This record gives sequence, C-alpha cells and structure tokens, in this order.
Amino acid sequence: MKNILSHAIVRFVSLLMLCGIIISGCSQNNKQLNAPLNLQCEYQTNPMGIDALQPLLFWQVNDGRRGATQTAYQILVSSSKEELSKNQADIWDSGKIDSDQSAHVAYTGPALQSRKAYFWIVRTWDRDGIVSAYSAPA
Repeated sequence: MKNILSHAIVRFVSLLMLCGIIISGCSQNNKQLNAPLNLQCEYQTNPMGIDALQPLLFWQVNDGRRGATQTAYQILVSSSKEELSKNQADIWDSGKIDSDQSAHVAYTGPALQSRKAYFWIVRTWDRDGIVSAYSAPA
C-alpha cells in the first residue's frame, strides 16, 4: 500500500510539473520579445558623424521563432543616453508606425544640428501584437 501511494504521489507531482511546463509555454505570448539588434545609421554602427539631413536607420529584428515578422516599430531619438535609459525622447518619438520595414527607415523628426550628438533606440511589434524591449542605444 505504501509503495502504491508513493508511486501515485510521484505521478501526481510529475503531472503538476508537466502542467507547469505547458502553462509556462502557453504564456510565452504574454512575454516581451527580445530587443532589436545591430542598429545602424547611414550604414554605420555608431558613426561619429554623418552628412544626411534625414539619415537612414537600420535594425535587426531579434525574434528566432519560425516565420517571425515585424509589423510595427517605434523609434526614440534623444540628446542623451540618460533620457533613452528612461525610454524617453527629447528630440523625436516616431510613435508606433505600422510597417515591416527595418532597413532604410528615414529619420523624419526635427532638423538635426551640426556637431551635436544624437542617440536612438527602437522597439518592434510582431504579428501577434507583442512588443519587444527597447534596443540598446546607438
């Protein structure tokens, strides 16, 4: 009898663990996506200077799921990394843009000033409407 009871307990615990794995796997959709990677401005990583009035921005969607696609993005541009660390922009906030484009995205904020540093971050949305974390500043 004791052996049957311990066997039943082991099976019950195993079942609970399996349910926990299934539940955590199902809640994957409620999690945040990984932040975009490899940010570039005018085909360069962290350029010291550019000569474009509306520089082209690039990033790599960081979603390894099969068939993953970007459906929207948001770009924040700031004069300091500190502002961006609070996910705030003192220069430009693109707002959520419905687009699968992650290359050749033109900056359309206020005119950029010569000899001034600018920093930017981006986040993306997938086809299920799940938003990523913001990227590291570039």
